[in-house]
Amino acid sequence: MQTLSATMRYSPPSRIGLATRIIETAVSPLRLLVDAFVNTFGITRPAPEAEARAGRAIALMLLAVLSLLIVAVWVLRSALFH
Repeated sequence: MQTLSATMRYSPPSRIGLATRIIETAVSPLRLLVDAFVNTFGITRPAPEAEARAGRAIALMLLAVLSLLIVAVWVLRSALFH
């Protein structure tokens, strides 16, 4: 069994990797949303295909909530001011 030296056991993230990750998330806000959801709820990192499906599902849920809020505000406004 080979042992690793102390310097090889921990490797902090490189600045290039961090910059690449920031650029990727800036390019894809949906991916940023999925990452936030996964990190917030402590879900195991999904495979890329599952991550794409989760992104679409989360986007549809957000769209549905926003649509319901808009309809609720429109109904309340029309009921109160007409």
